[in-house]
Amino acid sequence: MDRPAAKILITRPRDGAERFAMELAQVMPCPMETLISPVLDIAPLPDLLPLEHIKGLIVTSGNGVETLIAKTDRRDLPVYAVGVRTTSAATQAGFKARQMGEDADGLVEGLLRLGPKAPLLHLRGEVSRGDVAQRLSTHGILTREKVVYAQKPVDLSEDAKTLLNGTSPVVLPLFSPRSAKLLAQQVTGIAPRYVVAMSWSVASELPQGWAKTIIIASRADSAAMAKGIAGLFDQDGFIVSP
Repeated sequence: MDRPAAKILITRPRDGAERFAMELAQVMPCPMETLISPVLDIAPLPDLLPLEHIKGLIVTSGNGVETLIAKTDRRDLPVYAVGVRTTSAATQAGFKARQMGEDADGLVEGLLRLGPKAPLLHLRGEVSRGDVAQRLSTHGILTREKVVYAQKPVDLSEDAKTLLNGTSPVVLPLFSPRSAKLLAQQVTGIAPRYVVAMSWSVASELPQGWAKTIIIASRADSAAMAKGIAGLFDQDGFIVSP
């Protein structure tokens, strides 16, 4: 019996999706058909950054780094970042960046151990998890927060809907709880769905039974996500049951 060839659908914001598609192509056992259809659009907000009296900055995504680059020429403040990619982006932009964990919990724990000078300013999106500013302030590190970008829901493309309404397996890398929730709300198709999630908190946004298989990446970064996806496929591009 012939096995239907699987396809990969990337639903993160377009810039990140295109970077990930290139990264994924480097580790796949064979060329794969990949479709990009974001369920979120990142829109920077026009407000100025309130940096007076601030002793350090917190960024938990690449979008926070892009905000810093666009809104300030200052490079004297330390930047505390989540994840390798975000830390690297801040460093390359000239900031004195330091990685403080792989997620919000790791960031808070790391900063509590470090005890940096305060107040700090957390640059975040309209929708944010982890209560970073509140948790740090509660434990004695005064932290303010500033919403610097909006995360606007986007409908799946017609090509993505057709794919998800088909019968071929669809592999879905999911990077954030917000994206997972928005995707699940839109998808009613019958295609077998194989999810690689960046964390348990991402996977928890999917309804029970929504995916045929859910794999949690070994680390909260794009390299581990790509490795998790590659591990689903054999040399001919067919799904290998986990």
